[in-house]
Amino acid sequence: MKNKKAPYIIEMMFKNKRIACAAMTVIMLLSMLSGCIFDIDDLYIEDTADNAPYDHSSTYTLMVYLCGSDLESSWGLATADLREMIEGYNGNESVNIIVQTGGSYFWHNYSVKGDSCQRFKVTRNTIELIDDTLGDRPMNEGKTLSDFISYTAANYPADRYGLILWNHGGGSAGGFGYDEKHGKEMMSLNDFSNALKTADTRFDFIGFDACLMGGFETCLAVAPYTKYLIASQESEPGCGWYYNDFVSTLSASPSSDVTELGKIIIDTYIEKAFESDPSMYSTLGMFDTEKVVSALLPAVNELSLSYTKILADGDYKTLSKHRAEVREMASEYDYVDLYSVAESNNDENLKNALAESTVYFSSTSNGSGDNGLSIYYPYHDLSHVDEAVEFYEDVEYDVDFDTFIDIFVNIMAVGQILLDSNVNDSDYLDYDWFGLFSESEDTEASEDLFSSDLWDDTLLEEYGESYFKENTNEFESLEIKKSGDNYILELSDDDWENITNLTLNCIADYGDNYLDFGADDYWELDEKDNLIVGYNQTWVALDGCIVPFYFEERYETDEYYLTSGYVPCIYNDKEAEIVVAWDTENPSGYVAGIRMVYSNDQIASKGLIQPKAGDVFSPKYDVYDKDMNYVETITFEEEKLTVGDKIEVSYEDVTEQLGSTYIYYCITDIFNNDKFTEYVEYEE
Repeated sequence: MKNKKAPYIIEMMFKNKRIACAAMTVIMLLSMLSGCIFDIDDLYIEDTADNAPYDHSSTYTLMVYLCGSDLESSWGLATADLREMIEGYNGNESVNIIVQTGGSYFWHNYSVKGDSCQRFKVTRNTIELIDDTLGDRPMNEGKTLSDFISYTAANYPADRYGLILWNHGGGSAGGFGYDEKHGKEMMSLNDFSNALKTADTRFDFIGFDACLMGGFETCLAVAPYTKYLIASQESEPGCGWYYNDFVSTLSASPSSDVTELGKIIIDTYIEKAFESDPSMYSTLGMFDTEKVVSALLPAVNELSLSYTKILADGDYKTLSKHRAEVREMASEYDYVDLYSVAESNNDENLKNALAESTVYFSSTSNGSGDNGLSIYYPYHDLSHVDEAVEFYEDVEYDVDFDTFIDIFVNIMAVGQILLDSNVNDSDYLDYDWFGLFSESEDTEASEDLFSSDLWDDTLLEEYGESYFKENTNEFESLEIKKSGDNYILELSDDDWENITNLTLNCIADYGDNYLDFGADDYWELDEKDNLIVGYNQTWVALDGCIVPFYFEERYETDEYYLTSGYVPCIYNDKEAEIVVAWDTENPSGYVAGIRMVYSNDQIASKGLIQPKAGDVFSPKYDVYDKDMNYVETITFEEEKLTVGDKIEVSYEDVTEQLGSTYIYYCITDIFNNDKFTEYVEYEE
């Protein structure tokens, strides 16, 4: 499915030889309600360390920036990983594991405070408080991170250093580190890179135990400060990395080769992720930042220049259709697999550079085809382009990809302004990238989008008003016709050339308005390649109740398929989405888990929460008037559903529950404009 992490229920985080998983889960899930928390010191941690002589040939200091956020306050995930570090550490004084905590209202142990940041040293079977003078500092600011690094390097000097950043991630455009006490913004990649520069410490490796940080841009951000980056291009499961084996190896042999340590981190993570839920997909890779700079950066620059030339030659359509087809990580964030980009262009140079830059990469066996590193390639949402362009402008290396991005998104934006009645130039005025200026310093969009003040003269020759008129289709004006037993929409070859996506949409009467029941990716053609506008009058249902369902992803190989989407809802009084999936092993469908929704749209939900008996949820419906203008979003008291043993997934007859329904197709063009066909009514 689209972006989100494979579910790890809490008990999976307490591995073999620990307190009973089921009992532990109950404690953690009930702790917020009852006020009952557990003390790390009170929990029995089996001492598995052997009595072999310690290796003192090298010293190592591992820094862990543990920003708890809601992952800790709601589910105790930071405490669980902290416990794994304690279990793995054997007491070797040549190894220091220093942890800074913060960013969470509540911690699921007595040792860590929720009202301030603290620093701890992992010792054998417990943790020792070493600095309680910090006060309540924002963990999503670069200065807090740089101070932690500087403090640790000064007080625990070593031959080698490692840095792990634990929390939510939003990738290169979104950044890292959601602090639930200090605003919704995350630490930008620029702020993160500047924090490393200020701290002036060279690391053995830098790792992100966070979603979506395995990107080309992240490699460039850390390259001056570390030889290796360990990160996932996909979303991570809730419990993230498994620290026990990695810490155990490090504390037994602090001189261990960093690539061997990285392999342990990756292999144990992938193993535990797949054990948790074999239907979900996880990745983790280790990348040589020197090779990224020396080999991958030139290859990306070469690709950028070739893409820019394609745009300059007036062939935006080809690139738009390529972009629509490449493999995405969490599609709403606009990150794509770099290898998929290389494949779409038969770019052997880029493929070889990726292979050279990747030290080790693994994914769960239900893989969607990722190959290690992503790149931000805006397409669905242009609201975060400024952050990406700013990063490229500030990074220490010469990168050409921002030049291509700038032209690409401007052409798309003009296509939306000119061809979509719901979009105008004021929608983009607040973005620095909007307007391909030549000599003019005017920062306001002209009423004439094709003035030389807004467009580079060379591009203006290719992308005048005629270009957009020649590359659009008035799908809404096309008449749906009866053909035999079907309704059809006749589409020409030129029409199909300008289509990047199709979804089947369903609405139902709701007084003087409509209720939106979402969008599925189902569509088929007749023998003349006309679109059949129809369905079998069934829709996705949870526990027998038809619900709004929005398709997200389809993945298929010769041996495996996965289709997934989500149901928007209020789950236990919080904004959430119920992720529904169908795969080879579960063709009738199942609930993969509950995904939390954040006010910051760049925060990727870390893992899926497993529904449990007694949970309560209410589906959320968008209401539209008869002209399909949005009115409001509502829930129904009578549809407040209580979870039993599990949430059952099915397809139910719409006429029995909804009466008359109307279906239509949403057709997306190369500029990401959505056009809607006429309705076909299905009467009860």
